[in-house]
Amino acid sequence: MLNDSIYNDITERCGGRARVGVVCADGEARAVIFSDFVGAEQSGLTFCDGAEDCNAAVLVDGGAPGQTAALADGLRKKGLPFVIVTASDDSALSSECGAPAVRADVSALSSAGFDGVMRALLFAFPVAAIDVIIPSWVRALPAENSAVAELCAAVRAAAPSVNTMADCPALSELLAHSDNWQPDVSLEIFPASGRAVVRAKIKDGAFFSMLSETAGEDISDESSLMSFVVTASQARKNYDKVKDALECAKVTGYGVVRPSDDDLSLEKPVVVRQGSNVGVKLKATAPSYHIVKVDVCGEVSPIMGSAAQSEGMVGEIMNGFESDPQAMWNTNLFGKSLRTMVQEGLAGKVNSMQDDTRAKMRKAITRIVNEGKGGVICILL
Repeated sequence: MLNDSIYNDITERCGGRARVGVVCADGEARAVIFSDFVGAEQSGLTFCDGAEDCNAAVLVDGGAPGQTAALADGLRKKGLPFVIVTASDDSALSSECGAPAVRADVSALSSAGFDGVMRALLFAFPVAAIDVIIPSWVRALPAENSAVAELCAAVRAAAPSVNTMADCPALSELLAHSDNWQPDVSLEIFPASGRAVVRAKIKDGAFFSMLSETAGEDISDESSLMSFVVTASQARKNYDKVKDALECAKVTGYGVVRPSDDDLSLEKPVVVRQGSNVGVKLKATAPSYHIVKVDVCGEVSPIMGSAAQSEGMVGEIMNGFESDPQAMWNTNLFGKSLRTMVQEGLAGKVNSMQDDTRAKMRKAITRIVNEGKGGVICILL
């Protein structure tokens, strides 16, 4: 009787019921030979002669390699996973037909031989998924991180050669030459579901290296890590105060950072008399920050020599813009890229506002906020 673990895996892979076709290169009908090894309780697995309405197949070599190869090609076109059973050199036939081969004599097939054929058939099924398990903290890294990028590149390079479950052991060499990952990976293969699970481990010391790369500064030990966390925490608190105003300015053009309780400056109460009435005037001041989006326009028109030289350069720039706009801006002219030239022009305009003009703008906005309700304010620059 077929080994229960193999039986369960094959039937589960076939959706609960496996119908295996027995195709013989010599034209003989041999399905009954295989059926004799299936127990009465293993009714989820049946054998039939031919490959019609089957979800897997066993190809029995008839001694004529060319004929066997032709039948193998037909099974492959049908999309059926199959294994070749041959009484001759199984490695040579496997290489010629591009399919797993098991050396066995069908006419004198033993129980162990039958188990070997069915195990090979199980591993002839295609791979359904390759799961790569990495440490949880690595999952938080961006895709462009060196360790993440290296792992993704290794998986992309190995995946095309892993087609069937029999190819999965090659995944154990997935990170054999890695700079960031340990070469020894844990590999688990689940034939019943068609999954291969690779557990990768980062090299010792890579944690701080990845932190340094992500943070943009050197973090080599717990002390420098704690220092960075404290600084980053304070920076985040400060950013949280202006985040909403900044997002509002991006959308509407104007954002306001409202005062918090910590910013309030309370003045001494003042007694106010109005006729016979007496009241108290309470006054508080607090800074508010106003973010204004100003669209700065910068342009550059470099003179590029004679008319012929200019026409050639202009044509090259325009063609580059149509094919790859980002690359066009990296065109080098006179030792600088076009992008750098425009950025310098923008920076010059942004910094062109004089200090006294900025002070006037601040005073104007202060009056608008505190006093202006439909009035007119004139700003003289």
